[in-house]
Amino acid sequence: MKKGLKIIGKIFLLILGIIVGFVIISAVSHNIQNSIEKNKYKIGQSIEVDGKNMHAYVTGSGEKTIVLLSGLGTASPIADFMPLAERLSKDYKVVILESFGYGFSRTTKKDRSNENIVNEIRTALKELDISGPYILMPHSISGIYSMYYAKNYPNEVEAIIGIDESVPNQTKTNKDEDMSHNLTLLNTLGIMRDLSYLSPSADDGMNQNNYYSAELVKLKNKATLWNSLNVSIINELNTVNSNTKELYDVKYPNDLPVLAFLSKDTVDTEPDWLPLHEEVISNAAIQKIEPLSGGHYLHWTNADKIAEMTEEFISTHLK
Repeated sequence: MKKGLKIIGKIFLLILGIIVGFVIISAVSHNIQNSIEKNKYKIGQSIEVDGKNMHAYVTGSGEKTIVLLSGLGTASPIADFMPLAERLSKDYKVVILESFGYGFSRTTKKDRSNENIVNEIRTALKELDISGPYILMPHSISGIYSMYYAKNYPNEVEAIIGIDESVPNQTKTNKDEDMSHNLTLLNTLGIMRDLSYLSPSADDGMNQNNYYSAELVKLKNKATLWNSLNVSIINELNTVNSNTKELYDVKYPNDLPVLAFLSKDTVDTEPDWLPLHEEVISNAAIQKIEPLSGGHYLHWTNADKIAEMTEEFISTHLK
């Protein structure tokens, strides 16, 4: 009996040792591959913000500056926005900012509050030596940060052009669920990368219009392995409710031109989506809503139309 228990104990320790060894190898391999891949696919430039490296991509040379701000969890904002940035850059200077935890930028454990994120955006633009006022073009959750920016620093924002952007009151009755910080281990230990070997990336519709080069698709897929479930993104997700609550019932400033491109798919599936965006309008003469066919990532399929309508809106409402 005792001999049998000893054998079972040895087998258990052997299995435990194999598992621990696998986890260590996975974590080390993941971090080495991250470093190699980031050097291989690097595009844009690094700047120092709050003592950490933040990444940005700048193109075009127009008199007005459009700042593209990504949605929550968009692994590579540079890859994600590139086709739209290329089209906008024909008339404007265009900046793609990769906030902490995104793209090539470092992660941070600093609170992902509206105040901190907006101050990081402002610092990044100053480090890039790009002066305002800016035209903010937020996708999804960045609509909240853009509204906070315009409310608190009105002289630095001359317009907001949203891409199916979030608005504050959307969490009044539909709170977002918090995500466990333990999930960061899936990133730190390289488990997300290991799972990718077993299950190749599914086609998410990003390149259905052939806007994206093979290199951009690879960058997006690699960045997903670098950034999925990292500490910055989980912290940001867990502050959505408090960040939106801070702006409950706030409307856009009366003198701020706003163009909101809304996804018809979102409008059709979420009946409150259009009314919620109508609520934040304070001046219908210069604040418009334009539904476009397509999903939440409208710029994946509507880059040409967004660029064209953006140029028309800017030429009409901004001098």
